[in-house]
Amino acid sequence: MSGFLSVQGIVKRFGSFTALADINLQVARGEFLCLLGPSGCGKTTLLRIIAGLETQDAGQVRVEGRDISHLPPAQRDYGIVFQNYALFPNLNVAENIGYGLRSNRAARRVRVEELLALMGLGGAERKYPSQLSGGQQQRVALARALATCPSMLLLDEPLSALDARVRVHLRQELKQLHQKLGITTIMVTHDQEEALSLADTVAVMDHGTLEQVGTPEQIYHHPASRFVADFVGHSNFPPVRVRPDGKVELAGQEISVLGDYPAGPARLFCRPEDIQIGAPGGGLLMAQVESLEFLGPVRRATLRLEQAREIVLRVDLSAKDPGIAAGQTVPLGFPPERMRLFVDEAS
Repeated sequence: MSGFLSVQGIVKRFGSFTALADINLQVARGEFLCLLGPSGCGKTTLLRIIAGLETQDAGQVRVEGRDISHLPPAQRDYGIVFQNYALFPNLNVAENIGYGLRSNRAARRVRVEELLALMGLGGAERKYPSQLSGGQQQRVALARALATCPSMLLLDEPLSALDARVRVHLRQELKQLHQKLGITTIMVTHDQEEALSLADTVAVMDHGTLEQVGTPEQIYHHPASRFVADFVGHSNFPPVRVRPDGKVELAGQEISVLGDYPAGPARLFCRPEDIQIGAPGGGLLMAQVESLEFLGPVRRATLRLEQAREIVLRVDLSAKDPGIAAGQTVPLGFPPERMRLFVDEAS
């Protein structure tokens, strides 16, 4: 994938509030990038600046080296889908899809038919938006965005208005559509599962800054900050102490963690699936099972350390894990290759 979109030093303020602070981002041609973060983090503002719907206070937006920072939206060659779809209620499906086409009637009809087939909307061309389900409206909005064969597709929370089952189904369709068309896509979402399942690259944002940019695997397994670790997936952060000799102690017991860390307090980062129950050799750390929650493919156990009752851990157990019951005391294991520390955020 070659370089395509470059966002350089973007700053945006609303009065005294800084919505975006020196954002730098590179998007490859054909890449699917998700801007992920909580409400108010600046992700939609950044998308709108890329689209030309908002003007930055500083910085540049470049496409294939060409500065488009001050071009109007109509000259930026993208299709966009908004959260509320923004379909024209007085136009039927075919008219909505073909709205932006400037070709003659015959060519427009052919292109609309292609998109109806691509989106699985055959037979719905004469229906109006009010006669469609949420999922169908979303497909119409996507078809309209793709009608002019744009070089870039911008999606602003496109699945958030749908119920969970339809959302998962359309997520799969969106991924297949991207694989088929290969169009450079930037999507805004606050849904971590959506970002991890769809994106080639995830850019995690918080308070107008980029916390981390990486593959879904990098974001999940190697978070760059405690914010990313906490926002993406479920995590445990028990307090630990790094001794002067570099060894790490959890609740007074030594555990192995790969890497070198400065002496002092820290937080151990471990996912619920990374802690082992019934550790080989009996384990030095013991915990009491307080509760078990059935989550379909896994059971999530809430455990309280015997050596430090204030420390509560959550552990995910698959079907092959040994059966445990509430009230039972079990040994814990912490595989060193899956553990890491956050030293500068120990509080």
